[in-house]
Amino acid sequence: MSRTSKYNIFWKLAGEDEQILANSETSLQRRFALSGLIIVLLFATAVVSYHHTFNQIFNIPNLSWVWSLLFSLMIFNIYKLNLITISANPNKRAIGYLISLVFRIGIMILLGLTIIKPIETLFLKNTLAIELAHVKHEEIKQATAKTAAHFDAAIALNDRELNRINQQLIDGRIQISPDKIEQLKSKKLKLISDKKALIEDTERRIDASPHYVRGLIHLNYKHPWVWFISASFLFLFLLPLFLKYFISRSTSYDQIRSELNRNIILDEYENLKQLYPLLLKKNIGRIIELEEHYEDPPFNLIPKKITRKTGTEYDFLEYLNGL
Repeated sequence: MSRTSKYNIFWKLAGEDEQILANSETSLQRRFALSGLIIVLLFATAVVSYHHTFNQIFNIPNLSWVWSLLFSLMIFNIYKLNLITISANPNKRAIGYLISLVFRIGIMILLGLTIIKPIETLFLKNTLAIELAHVKHEEIKQATAKTAAHFDAAIALNDRELNRINQQLIDGRIQISPDKIEQLKSKKLKLISDKKALIEDTERRIDASPHYVRGLIHLNYKHPWVWFISASFLFLFLLPLFLKYFISRSTSYDQIRSELNRNIILDEYENLKQLYPLLLKKNIGRIIELEEHYEDPPFNLIPKKITRKTGTEYDFLEYLNGL
């Protein structure tokens, strides 16, 4: 098997044209093959990362693989679009181009962060578990205190009402059915039971929650060194872009690519010149001729020289006066 045929699949994954690279230097062929290999590894990492994310959020392990695959395909279509439309070592770096380049890199960094951050929680699972245990303990403590305060207030109100009624009975000021007192006592027991049940349920729910987003934020806040992992991954994520952007202009890649693109444009323009008049004749029954005002159609960079002879200002005045 030839070197070119071995690299074809990686060239396609990198979004490059086989016609261009097949006639380029071996170093360039390997360069873009490396880009394609990196993209394969990044895609596999993205599938695992997004599966972990969807599984943590929705707790559906099997379906999460399908969602992660579809989401990864969408993300890498955007990623490859940025790679395909980037120019290799352009001659002109105007402000507009630099803004566009910064915007592309910014998008790619955001895409890369959506992949690496969930992976970090997998790599640092034990560290994150310890940190989340403290977070959950504090959250349970606060939730328990609020729940207990709510029920304690209701129990205290019930006790005051019960004491008030008992005191009035002792003083002989009222006559009341014993059922009323039993109802208040039963209500107190119910409040105590509900308080205990709600606290236990709250503790169970908080402890069972994965705290996925909270864990991501907490991990990056408490352990800033994880950003070194993120930076390393982002460098790898941007490497295919750098490999293409910093291609030397002395290579044949740019020349072959420019010539191929130029031939495609010229061929399409010739087809337009032939088919457009025929289409108009078929639809409106008239024959038209395309008039070209440039020496280099369809690029239209070199205007044709006007050779028409014109009169002077005096001739024009005489024409206006009918002379």
